[in-house]
Amino acid sequence: MNIVQQKIQTFRITDRIIDLILLFVSARLAIIAERVLHSKSWHALDPQSFHFSALLIIFTIWIILIHLLESDLIYRRTPIWNIIKTTAIISFIGVTTTITLDFLLKTDLFKRSTIGFFGLISFLLLLLKRGGMKYFLSSIREEGFDPKNILIIGSHKRAERIIHEFGEHREYGLRIRSILDPDTSRIGQAVDGMVVTGDMSNFRETLKDLEIDEVFFAIDLTMIEDIHNIFNYLDNIGVNYHMMINESVHTYSDKNLNIQPISSNYYGMPMLSFHSVTASHFKLYIKNGIEKAFAVLLIIFSFPILLLFGLLVYFTSKGPIFFKQERVGLHGRKFYQYKLRSMIVDAEELKEKYTHLNEQSGPVFKIKNDPRLTKIGKIMRKYSIDELPQLFNILLGSMTLIGPRPLPVSEVKEFNEDFLHRRHSMKPGVTGLWQVTGRNNIKDFNKWVKLDLEYIDNWSFMMDFRIAVKTVSTVLSGTGM
Repeated sequence: MNIVQQKIQTFRITDRIIDLILLFVSARLAIIAERVLHSKSWHALDPQSFHFSALLIIFTIWIILIHLLESDLIYRRTPIWNIIKTTAIISFIGVTTTITLDFLLKTDLFKRSTIGFFGLISFLLLLLKRGGMKYFLSSIREEGFDPKNILIIGSHKRAERIIHEFGEHREYGLRIRSILDPDTSRIGQAVDGMVVTGDMSNFRETLKDLEIDEVFFAIDLTMIEDIHNIFNYLDNIGVNYHMMINESVHTYSDKNLNIQPISSNYYGMPMLSFHSVTASHFKLYIKNGIEKAFAVLLIIFSFPILLLFGLLVYFTSKGPIFFKQERVGLHGRKFYQYKLRSMIVDAEELKEKYTHLNEQSGPVFKIKNDPRLTKIGKIMRKYSIDELPQLFNILLGSMTLIGPRPLPVSEVKEFNEDFLHRRHSMKPGVTGLWQVTGRNNIKDFNKWVKLDLEYIDNWSFMMDFRIAVKTVSTVLSGTGM
């Protein structure tokens, strides 16, 4: 399943989960309305008013009806009147079917007034949600939801078809950033409203400059020179790529590629996909959701510590409380990472002065007992308190709780091997495998990267859980992160 299908599937599953939550809320409000109507205490729960088994029946009936009547629903393109009509039909059939089942089973799952209130309230909530989604998806049409940057190779019929389909699903965040074609005469030509921006000589620069997430080859591979090195480069830097299937693709993949391709069908177009990251989009979506919720809890519980050390930074050294630095994230995206300031104000300017003290190999600069640290900064570094503001980076979506550590832009520019960029194929994290595997004892940058790639290649929820537990131990031990 390619990235487009995964994003659409993730969106639909989330959409159904929200519907189930609204049905549950509707049932609770219906019980309250029924009890108020009969002058009873509104907060109590009475099985005679609404039995728990009725909720399971309602969930089943409503989800089946939504699946049958809204299977082709596209919020942005469906007229609001059609949405109102369909939602009303779902509520009406759902209520009448539930009442019929209750009668046939000869049970007392609910009072008729309760199910009446439920039908009205569920109709209103489901309609408000659908209207809100229509407005939201229309308003973010250009930016999209959780945007992914797409590069198209080719500019003829196959490319035109896939570009058209991406255009129909812009609200899912599928942004075509560039179209390249090996034929230089095609540069400047329009393809379904977009322009061919260059040939394959611009390939590597386009990937880096436009922060490309996915590459789609909509062209015969025999037309691309040095295709083997291009695929190797994509494998090394961790960018997924997909090819519209023809015989040359099968032959080439069998002979030259190590990654196992996945065959899929997208809107009638057969496609062969190569995923350098084994984790599915849906699992990473769940990971990000869990970590954002956890980040909120950590912010709440750690706020007194954050406030205390923020004040200590303010009163004990000149300069701002927070320090921000531009770092490199997912597929080369630039973002500002936030920390409590642990160094003197001109620390960055003094970096050259202390280069000879650097304890790390490669492009990374790290000193265990950095002379630029303030007194409070040493304490914060020891217990990783300066890292707390990065919880806001998680909420902003630029980082996750667990993942490869993001590096400054200046250090990434010094990468001299393509494979080093593969550590950017997953979102960076506040903590990770490197931090809990003897961070301060690992001096070789290549070993650091090896741990990052081990995490990317073997990622699982259980691995994240183990790293989280070890992180707590590392922080409490005062060895720093």
